[in-house]
Amino acid sequence: MFSNFKLKGALLLSAAALLLAGCDARVGETPPPADAYEFSGTQCLSSASPVVKDFIKGTAKNPDVNALWDCVGSAVAQFKKYVRGNNADRYTSQEIATFLESNFFDKSKKTKISPELQVEFMKIKQLLVGGGREYITRAELDKAASTFEVFRQVTLGLNPYMKVLALNWTVTHVSNIQTDMAYFEEANTAVQKAGRTLATLFEENGQTYALSDFVSLMKEFSKFFEEDWEFTRTLETYMPAVKKVKKALAGGDENVVAPNEWRRFALLGSRGYIQYLRYYYFIKGTEETGAGYRLAYVSRTVEDILSVFEDLTAQKPEGIVSRDEVADLLSTLSKIWPDFKISQGLVVEGMKVKKLLFGGSSESFSTNDFQNARLKVSRLKSLVERFMPFWAIYGADWDPTMYTPEEAQKFFLDAQFILESTGRELGVLIEGSYDLKDVINLAKEFEALYPPKKADDSLVKTAQKYLPTVIDVKKVILGGDSTLNKGHWSIVLSYGARVYTDFLYYKYFLKDVTWDKPEPVGNLSVMVNQTLNILKDLMQVKDGNQFTRKDLSVIGKDILTLDILPKGIDQTALDQVVKVVVNNVLVEPKKRIAGSVPNALNADSIEVLRKELQVYLDAELFIAKLSQDWKPNEGITPDDFVDLITKASKSKNNSAALNEALKEFALMANTSSPLIVDSEGRLIISNRVSVSYTKKSLKQLNLDRAIARIAIRSFATDMDRITDYSGVTLKEVQYGFNELKVIFIQMGLLDKTNTTFGDSRFRDANLFTPHADGNNYASFQEFTDLVGMIWSGLNINTDLKNELQSDCLTNEKDPVDGTLLKVECARKSYKRSMATYMKGTPEYLKYIKKASDADEFDDYLTNVFKAAGYVPNSKKTVKWGDLSLAPHVVQYIEMLFARYDKNKDGYINTQEALKAYGMFKGLLLEFAKDQIDSGSISENDLPAIFCFMLHYGKPPETLKEKLVFLLKWKGKPEKWDVWADRGALAQVLGYVADQTAKVATPEIPGIDKEIEQ
Repeated sequence: MFSNFKLKGALLLSAAALLLAGCDARVGETPPPADAYEFSGTQCLSSASPVVKDFIKGTAKNPDVNALWDCVGSAVAQFKKYVRGNNADRYTSQEIATFLESNFFDKSKKTKISPELQVEFMKIKQLLVGGGREYITRAELDKAASTFEVFRQVTLGLNPYMKVLALNWTVTHVSNIQTDMAYFEEANTAVQKAGRTLATLFEENGQTYALSDFVSLMKEFSKFFEEDWEFTRTLETYMPAVKKVKKALAGGDENVVAPNEWRRFALLGSRGYIQYLRYYYFIKGTEETGAGYRLAYVSRTVEDILSVFEDLTAQKPEGIVSRDEVADLLSTLSKIWPDFKISQGLVVEGMKVKKLLFGGSSESFSTNDFQNARLKVSRLKSLVERFMPFWAIYGADWDPTMYTPEEAQKFFLDAQFILESTGRELGVLIEGSYDLKDVINLAKEFEALYPPKKADDSLVKTAQKYLPTVIDVKKVILGGDSTLNKGHWSIVLSYGARVYTDFLYYKYFLKDVTWDKPEPVGNLSVMVNQTLNILKDLMQVKDGNQFTRKDLSVIGKDILTLDILPKGIDQTALDQVVKVVVNNVLVEPKKRIAGSVPNALNADSIEVLRKELQVYLDAELFIAKLSQDWKPNEGITPDDFVDLITKASKSKNNSAALNEALKEFALMANTSSPLIVDSEGRLIISNRVSVSYTKKSLKQLNLDRAIARIAIRSFATDMDRITDYSGVTLKEVQYGFNELKVIFIQMGLLDKTNTTFGDSRFRDANLFTPHADGNNYASFQEFTDLVGMIWSGLNINTDLKNELQSDCLTNEKDPVDGTLLKVECARKSYKRSMATYMKGTPEYLKYIKKASDADEFDDYLTNVFKAAGYVPNSKKTVKWGDLSLAPHVVQYIEMLFARYDKNKDGYINTQEALKAYGMFKGLLLEFAKDQIDSGSISENDLPAIFCFMLHYGKPPETLKEKLVFLLKWKGKPEKWDVWADRGALAQVLGYVADQTAKVATPEIPGIDKEIEQ
């Protein structure tokens, strides 16, 4: 802007012929008297003011400008011809002022040239024609006449473009933008030509000029014209910055333009002002000019500015702009704009970024730095042009609903490709390295000047929290220390672009969507594959093309500090999980069974993960297509679902992943007690209620199926058992449990003293699930059932525990597993709340209502509690954690009734018990092994013992019980009288729990041979 103010003032001065001022009047003192010289026909300067004003506004006509300079020339000639001062060959400023006031200004207005203005005139006079500031000689008047001719040509050259220069021009409609741009470039040429002309004139006179004097001149001019010029106030505000820029780029004294600095200063002023005008007309006015033209002018502006800096720096004696000069300039700007704050530390950190972008030193800017930056502008422009059509996408301000789903996906895919390639090419343009640790220093310096409004918005805290993870990831992938070298940037920016567009894909296509429609499920599949591709491609960048367990441990350690994972998990547990994932879960079963132990995440791992996720997602898509028009409670019967799967499996359009899922769905649906949940995710267990697979049930079944599938494929040691779905052995379950036990403990899901969790769940799967068969394997179907029943039990337990805390632990905000409460209170709370939260077991709710007395149901719940882990004690208290499995036990009992209470009377009779015996035979053989080996009992006695237990709630133990067993049960099936209700089954489970609390494996008491004899 400075050039504009300088030019306007010079024009005003020249046009008014006030360059003829002489003696240095003392400001504030009364000037010496002067004679008045009057001429006729010399009042032409009275009309100078309107012409000058029109010129400044850009509305003056060339004939008027010419006439103005003719008047100026006439004034000089007449003054020289007719006026003699006190000294024969020179004039004082007051003599000239009196002459002008009397002969060239409107006498009716009594215009006066103030002593202050005379002082400033003489400084300009010295600049233009040389000599001293005390007088103007007749020889200097002759020289002034030729100088005015220079100004005539300058003003006539600028006149057609003064609207542009005076900010009075407007860009026309975008259809005419090319014409406007051409006109603007003509103005650019004219301004630079004028600057060079004036610089040559000033340089020839060999004079210096103080920039602060120009501010004073403009102030006095505004007073003289009785105008309140805004640009004068603006000039005064910005002049400190102009001085700093002048010193930094033109050199020398910041307040003084020396003779040898005029060319550089004119270059800085004229070209600098043109860049401001470019911004004002073509960049600031984006809507008027269009984004494409705006980009072109941003590019052109940046190129020109860098070119100016390059040229001026080259002409400086030092050849550089030092960091201290940059800091000095920015400090001045902070005084002009209070909101702009700067510190030495921020400049230091900023110069590191400069070195990264431009190269060179962090101590200074050199001509090479500006040249490098300038040469990159056109490449940057082409890169920006490529992604401008997708700017709304990158700015998170795009609305995909404005397109069809197919069009939106294609458009976004194009945007992804462009941003990735742009990032890769942009990385090539970066000149140097950068230490990521400096990000914290940069954030600290910035935040010290611009503190966040909220503590949570702190850049420093964010950097301190996440940067260690970023640095460790960098080390793992690219090696080295915390520094990103030049060769790293293309990798970082291209993969950064891919990660960012993955986030954008989630934002546009997955966030806040309902997952019951095919489209979002398909979109999720797209994103999953994109993310896996990023991870797989990153491996190709890393040495060894894999992430070792050590690498993952380093990253895991950082993740623990981010509070992303549940509290309580430590490095040991996380490392163990990583071990299981990379050596079991993500290894193709054949290779794992053959002995492959990769101890790393590699390309094969990614493909295993991709396959398993695809099976899950293709099944989700199948469910979404099937149920997209269903009402919330609408569904499909199990039989119809089996028929549908059978038909769908024959389609040639299916993916291999979908066919696997359909096969597994068929296995799961083949039961009289399918896994069907209510709206709250709680299993519906009943052989009296007609149920259908709702949308929620199918989605839960798919999740259960996926977990069981992965678990079996991760730990089974026989490929045949994987392919035929016969499942895992107890030993394999125990191994898997032991491998993951530490994480379950630290997540609060398991007590550290529990060593039988794996064994117990294996038995649960074999005894209490819809597909349970009691053999030595937990089949795929049984495992899936178990997962579903556990999910349901967890949901119910959460609700029951909330009520329990309210009823029995009013003073405990966060009870832990060891927190004690009264058993009686727990029973009352559960009896009340189960009616609400266990509606999926309607026969159980009927049993609660029909229980003959309170004691009967209390006994039932006590046995359930014991089966869940409660150990009776004299204080009649129960641990909070021991009640967690109570709803699971209730579900197990209900599942037995759903499967074996064929006449639906609420009892397991003798025939029904014998059908159930086959499932429990294996467990009984295990418990009675020692007795059978010793001959106390035989395997043939087990059905009788099983029925005896259902009748009495336990096996025969006392002498009387053993006699009864021998006389009425052993070998006498016709006398067996089994009539077991839910209380009886709970009593059996309670008995087993009591025995388990005494010994590791409960034993079935032997029958003494004495009694038998």
